[in-house]
Amino acid sequence: MLSLHKLDLNGPLGVVKISATEATLLQAFSQSPDARLDFQQVAQCMGLTPTPDEDYKTNIQVRMVRLRKKMHEAGAQGAVIESIRNVGYQFFEALEIRK
Repeated sequence: MLSLHKLDLNGPLGVVKISATEATLLQAFSQSPDARLDFQQVAQCMGLTPTPDEDYKTNIQVRMVRLRKKMHEAGAQGAVIESIRNVGYQFFEALEIRK
């Protein structure tokens, strides 16, 4: 469960604090019909501006690694967020969001 007010991610292993940016991204994944976001949507959630040289994708990759780690600390199992080549990212967990 994601608490938007407290910025907590609650899972079977405990509670993990997340940033407002991470909460915005998780909320966007949950609102997407197929839980998939393209690189520009992810960049927008993170407050990044896509650049022609695609350096912003490295920044996204680093942030995704951190978010995956936090989700595993809360108790998520397996592939939580996967990169989809030349598309963006896919979210694979059921997520309840509370304000």
